[in-house]
Amino acid sequence: MSKHVVVIGAGFAGLYAVRKLLEDSRVRITLVDRNNYHLFAPLVYQVAIPSLESSDIAHPARDIIRRHPRASFVMGEVASIDRENRQITVDQEELTYDYLIVASGSKTNTLGVDGVEEHAIGLKDLNDALRLRDRVLSACEEASLLTDPEQIKPLLTFLIVGGGPTGVELAGSLGEIRRRILPRYYPEIDRSLYRVVLIESSDRVLTMLSEKSSAYAERSLKQFSVELRLGTRVSEVTPLGVHTEEGEFIEAFTTIWAAGVTGAPVDGAGEPGKGGRIPTRPTLQLEDDPQVYVVGDLNGYIPPRKDTPLPQVAPMATQQGEHAARNILRAIGGKRLKRFKYKDQGTMVTVGRRRAVVERGPLKFTGFPAWFAWFAVHLLKLTGGRNRARVFLNWVYNYICYDFAERVIYDREYFPRAPGASDDKEFGQAAGG
Repeated sequence: MSKHVVVIGAGFAGLYAVRKLLEDSRVRITLVDRNNYHLFAPLVYQVAIPSLESSDIAHPARDIIRRHPRASFVMGEVASIDRENRQITVDQEELTYDYLIVASGSKTNTLGVDGVEEHAIGLKDLNDALRLRDRVLSACEEASLLTDPEQIKPLLTFLIVGGGPTGVELAGSLGEIRRRILPRYYPEIDRSLYRVVLIESSDRVLTMLSEKSSAYAERSLKQFSVELRLGTRVSEVTPLGVHTEEGEFIEAFTTIWAAGVTGAPVDGAGEPGKGGRIPTRPTLQLEDDPQVYVVGDLNGYIPPRKDTPLPQVAPMATQQGEHAARNILRAIGGKRLKRFKYKDQGTMVTVGRRRAVVERGPLKFTGFPAWFAWFAVHLLKLTGGRNRARVFLNWVYNYICYDFAERVIYDREYFPRAPGASDDKEFGQAAGG
């Protein structure tokens, strides 16, 4: 009799777990997610700027399993896990499992800063990206109607909090809009009023990389007129800007929060530890329940001779997803389970057109070769041939023509003092905050 494996989450960890499980006829699989697609998270920011369309990086979950009669998909929110009875509740329905893989991922880490949830935009999913895209396009349209620099400046100021890969990649891309897009589509806007401000609490960006790579990234950002505020901490986010711990107020109508993530545990999956991550055995099983595996951004396993859990990056998630699936198959076959060992695949970050940094072990390089490597790796890692073809064509078109992939505003944003904003509508409500 086949064993039923339920996988919660269609992100990288869940996707790779399902792919590995599909290779064995001894299991039937149910994949559960609140969305009906797998999202290629490393390119979410490119939907926001907008170099790509949302469908370019979202692959239908059912397409992944459609040729496998032993696999099914359930779209819904997982309300809770009953480990005693081996059941999960999805919306109002119950699913019984023999083995469970929890890959529910992560969410934006507000770091306890007031106003982040209400007034800042994260970049964790397509809704965030589409909201930011509409905000950028709406701001440009509003600014094109104004003549007062005091009104235009906060409208076209984009604050990014967090100098990690997401913050750096987004800052470089927004900086390119100033150089390439505004002169072409908004010639009436004074480009000197368009600002991109990157705030980082450390003394350099990309602290996970070498100082040389960080310095290259900082030089590249400055070439795109990105203002760097290093060694600066945000104490509060408001609809009109941010307060820093140094007592400064930076006025901006758009604040993007890229200061890290925290685990997004499901009720009943286990007791979260630091960073919202659930500790596990080296085999990725819960300490008190060997039928439940926790993988990806939610996993809090700390390897020997380490002080912290593994990095919350896509390669770690894919490796853990596959490893959990292999261990389940070993358990079904009565074999000994194996410890998880993370293979660091390095870090690559793009910093705008023809600029990127790549580090993998002793190998470190920057510039166009790094940018091309970033381009090739992300293209190959995308799920689905159609998605890869669309992304390739969009990137080539954007590279040649310096153009947006999409310029349609679906949800118009309204800003303080801007023409067309109703007097009785608060900015936070109009902007979705």
